[in-house]
Amino acid sequence: MSKEDKKSYEVGFGKPPRSTQFKPGQSGNTAGRPRGAKNFHTALEQELRSRVTVTENGRRKRISKREVIAKHLVNKSASGDLKAIPLLLSETRARESAAGDAGPSQVFDTAEDHAVLQSIVARIRSSSPEGTPSPTAAPQNPRKMVRRS
Repeated sequence: MSKEDKKSYEVGFGKPPRSTQFKPGQSGNTAGRPRGAKNFHTALEQELRSRVTVTENGRRKRISKREVIAKHLVNKSASGDLKAIPLLLSETRARESAAGDAGPSQVFDTAEDHAVLQSIVARIRSSSPEGTPSPTAAPQNPRKMVRRS
């Protein structure tokens, strides 16, 4: 801008002085959140992963804080703490239901399991009569089938 434009600039509402406006390439909030700052979830996960020294059965060992919490919850539930029991049961039920949703590919995932399944399928195919469709044949659309009584 020329010197004449700077003098004619009117300072007022919505028009701050040029000296106080943001400079190009400069942040508007210089004291804002620093780069790499952690949110609560990240900080919580980091703390749960940190390890502490615990004496168990006369021996010292280092385990994560998450494991310490789990041990305390199980021990309090076993001793009859009425607040810890429902919490423990709800956690175990959630884990069991998630494990129960495993598909067949996760249940039979070893090479030995696949070999056994293939031999069973081959045996079934070889014993079926020629008039019956094989299990690998595409099923017919039930809506197109006409049933006569």
